[in-house]
Amino acid sequence: MFRFFAWVFLALLASASAAHAQNDFAVLVFSKTAGFRHDSIPAGIAAIQSMGRDHGFAVDATEDAALFTIDNLRKYRAVVFLSTTGDVLNADQQSAFETYIHSGGGFAGIHSATDTEYDWPWYGQLVGTYFARHPDIQNARLSVVDGIHSSTQTLPHEWNRTDEWYDFREDPSANVRVLITIDESTYSGGGMGPHHPISWYHEFEGGRAWYTAMGHTTESYSDPLFLSHVLGGILWAANAPSVQRKIKIGFAIITPNENLCCADTMLTFAAINGAAVQARADLSPAPLTTDASLPVDLIPARNQNLGLAIVNPGTSATSVTLGLRDSIDAPIANSEVLLQPGQQIARFVTEFFSVIPIAGFRGTIRLQASAPVSLMGLRFSGSTFAAATLTSSSTALGGIPSRILAAGASPFTPMPGTIGGRNAVMFPQWATGEGWVTGLTVVNNSASTLSGRIDVFDASGNPMAVPLNGSNQSTYIYSIPAASAVVLTSDQLVN
Repeated sequence: MFRFFAWVFLALLASASAAHAQNDFAVLVFSKTAGFRHDSIPAGIAAIQSMGRDHGFAVDATEDAALFTIDNLRKYRAVVFLSTTGDVLNADQQSAFETYIHSGGGFAGIHSATDTEYDWPWYGQLVGTYFARHPDIQNARLSVVDGIHSSTQTLPHEWNRTDEWYDFREDPSANVRVLITIDESTYSGGGMGPHHPISWYHEFEGGRAWYTAMGHTTESYSDPLFLSHVLGGILWAANAPSVQRKIKIGFAIITPNENLCCADTMLTFAAINGAAVQARADLSPAPLTTDASLPVDLIPARNQNLGLAIVNPGTSATSVTLGLRDSIDAPIANSEVLLQPGQQIARFVTEFFSVIPIAGFRGTIRLQASAPVSLMGLRFSGSTFAAATLTSSSTALGGIPSRILAAGASPFTPMPGTIGGRNAVMFPQWATGEGWVTGLTVVNNSASTLSGRIDVFDASGNPMAVPLNGSNQSTYIYSIPAASAVVLTSDQLVN
């Protein structure tokens, strides 16, 4: 069955047997806590076990520190400290783990692995530093400063996500290689200043150590970019070949040439398993809006959810308020998001609101924005999905704000020119790769030739090259004869 994360879409991958003999190597996930215990631990274990099945390594999960012996640790290429807290190993177990690292073993620390073993200085050097404090969970902007490492290869240069952002007792930069930093100006409560590492790695006393401070929320383990980050970190710690993830997410803008009327358009999503389409949905573009509502019918325990994609096409930051209302239209909770110019956010409703019970919720969600935004919803039920009905009570006129694109040195960069305008159309979600197909159909119902351009952008608003009709670029030029159509697809859709 498909798992849909942050409603970026991953297809089923071939599973491998969990038996160690049928895998390339084994990983031990250790999640013992002697302090605060994270609710996300079960989701983290399940996600890493799924990675193992998909990528050919065995995963054992334990909270039994007695397994930290020299003989037992030899079974594992890497040990993952998943949101551990406090003093979790005694002196003998610590000694065995040190021997394991000295013998070439790997360590991967996730989130509160830095909130662990404060009285064991060797461990502090291994993980890089110790946790100091954190503000409330909130959205922030990350910068990938090393995009070559296996844990960052698939991440956008600027990455906006929601998590619990750690400050540390000391900046580890002098002793590790920093992968990702966080911009403290994009959230409240950061206390480390202009250089604030969030993820890093280093070779240490014969072994390898990788760490990410992300992973507090349960939703993190339903986020394909975060999971790709963790997978790359585990594989690096295990000194195993990296896996090139090829999923891309973003949005698209269709700009007809000046004085030409806009075409009819349709966006098609399909999830592919092998050669068969497992689920498919067709969506028409909705106009920009400052006030719109969607029906909500959620059963999280059954993987029944609603995904929202919101794009700010404007030139200034836009405040978006999402209001959750029950079946009798009584207000339940609000969630606020600040979207930077050209930024897209794509999340499940359950990521916006923590008040939804696992047994389910039925009602509506209302979006109100300080400036016009593009909104789209996909309703998920298990491995299938369909378009969600959008009711717009305040449609913004005037089209997509214009934007000038400059040419670059790479053939994958956009064609220079102006996009947007009165007749432009925006699709707030695009997904391609790893079994996901996005197809775009542009229909010319007029009596003359229709021409224009299609531009694809990533979640931060940067031009994004995508494979369409045998090419790989971010700008596509179309010319459609009268009463005809053009179809662009990232793969062959199978009916």
